Amino acid sequence: KISKNQTHRYFFRSYNTTTMNQADQYRKLIINLEPCKGVVYLFVRKTRQCYPNPYSCITGLGTELEKRGTDCEWTSFRSEIDRSKDGTPTFFEVPLSSTKYYLSIYATESSAYTLTVLADIGAFPRPGAAGKIEASQLRELQVQLSWSPASFIPTGISNVKKYWVYSSMLLDNDDRSNMAVFLRPDKIMNTVCGLTNNTDREYTTVLPSSCGTTCNVTVDGVITDKRYVFNVIVESARGYKMAYAGLIMKTDWEVVRQATSDKTLKVIGAVSGSVLGMVVIIYFLMLKLYG
Repeated sequence: KISKNQTHRYFFRSYNTTTMNQADQYRKLIINLEPCKGVVYLFVRKTRQCYPNPYSCITGLGTELEKRGTDCEWTSFRSEIDRSKDGTPTFFEVPLSSTKYYLSIYATESSAYTLTVLADIGAFPRPGAAGKIEASQLRELQVQLSWSPASFIPTGISNVKKYWVYSSMLLDNDDRSNMAVFLRPDKIMNTVCGLTNNTDREYTTVLPSSCGTTCNVTVDGVITDKRYVFNVIVESARGYKMAYAGLIMKTDWEVVRQATSDKTLKVIGAVSGSVLGMVVIIYFLMLKLYG
């Protein structure tokens, strides 16, 4: 957890010669900042022993004099700080060109986050198809989710342990703050900790052995005419997790309670009425003859 206008500092170094001797396309560093709640920014500096200074480009936070610049002191690269992506994760995969990295995490409000820094990038799962999830409604209370299996770069270092599937019904006022955020800084549904915080538990888990070119799972018990968030977390055998992009779906199933058309019902009604009329007439004729 981190309070408003505070900064947490981290130092990372790697002297692993096996990693440093990798080919250029694999000699990289993953830095993944995931907000669980709130708004946090990542600032990174490499090589020189000097932590990035968020206060050099964000001043007067929460006041009329608040300013946000683009030039942050002692910063090699950083998150977007112009509010356009508040509440979104920051993921960097950069060349491992230094043995030392200095990181600053800054919060614009009381927040919670997780930070992963990993030089062995082959252990980190990468959601397939850029994290896209597809959904289709099978019947009135049933939805099928589909997603592409996760991959690893380079291969052979780790594999998928399992997929965690999450389902949550949205309230009427649960709207996205903007299209870059899923959903809002106070309800984040596309990070690992955000999903676990905003749901009671996972709906189910899926083993990679049950997946082919796609993974599929059926979600039962969805309510008609309600909006739902669906998402998937992939976990590697090394224990690293990554969330897919997520999906919002409104269930809309037409319930047919009339087995035949109105025209058919009218014809049946007319025939029934005629038969009933004939029965009544015959009844009175018999009374007249035998009464």
